[in-house]
Amino acid sequence: MKMNKSLKILSLIVVTVLLGSCKAVDLRTDALKTDAITNAEQKGKELLIEAKNAMGYDKLGETEVYEANAKFNWKGIWLLMPMNAFPGNNNKELKLRLATNSFDGQVEYKEGRKEGVIQGVQSWEGYKREAGSDYLKRHEHDRYIWGLATYHYLLEAPMHLPDADIIRYTGKKEVEGQTFETVYVTWGSEEPNKQFDRFLVYINPTTKHIDLLEVTINDFFLPMPKGMQHATARYERKETSIGAYLPSNIQIQLKGPKKLNNKVYSFALSDYKFDSFNKSKLYPLEDVEFIGFSKLTEE
Repeated sequence: MKMNKSLKILSLIVVTVLLGSCKAVDLRTDALKTDAITNAEQKGKELLIEAKNAMGYDKLGETEVYEANAKFNWKGIWLLMPMNAFPGNNNKELKLRLATNSFDGQVEYKEGRKEGVIQGVQSWEGYKREAGSDYLKRHEHDRYIWGLATYHYLLEAPMHLPDADIIRYTGKKEVEGQTFETVYVTWGSEEPNKQFDRFLVYINPTTKHIDLLEVTINDFFLPMPKGMQHATARYERKETSIGAYLPSNIQIQLKGPKKLNNKVYSFALSDYKFDSFNKSKLYPLEDVEFIGFSKLTEE
């Protein structure tokens, strides 16, 4: 009975989203669309660089690798949809190991039915090692590759956003009584396109920290209606041992910013360690060329 009620609620959510899913998501403000902002590019870039330095991401950039414990918490009804990039992880501890300034990394299940299993991505090639085994299996599980690359980027975004092709200051926006400076970031063209994602960065004018990141998701591992290719990441940050303020919790909300705890899921991050293992651990595929912080070029 309870399951039927949850499915009905989920169906209503999906129908609501689909009704508004005909157009590609455009994160540009009216002021940006009408060229009403003077020196939008220069001001936007200055704000992103200021945020990067205020959060100590220059210090993260000096490391080779880092790791952290992660624990995901999905809101009940969303567990019924096949959206989880790391299935079997709900409220179970994971270990993330990442190569700085890349999309390369791995996740190890630390508890639950998959305890000891390692899934990894190296230059966009996926691999898996079963618990207690030395055998490395190559695979093409898009959900793990997408999940590792996406969460890696969400952690490191402040380090990379100032280098984007297109950066525009978009004015001030208010979320739950807090005013933010916002910056639009994308690649290819300022207008929405199918190849590149778009970001609207919310910078706290007092701390200079990035507190929210509104994003579009063109390359989700499952086909999704346009209305669900739009989410917001809300960040909580804590100072780490290297002086960088890295996420302690990231809450994912559907579409634009909503009230706190109105989430699809969240993941907590703790016990960050830097250069605590050999980088070669993340590069077990000897025949795969290192491409670093690059995406595969479509032929």
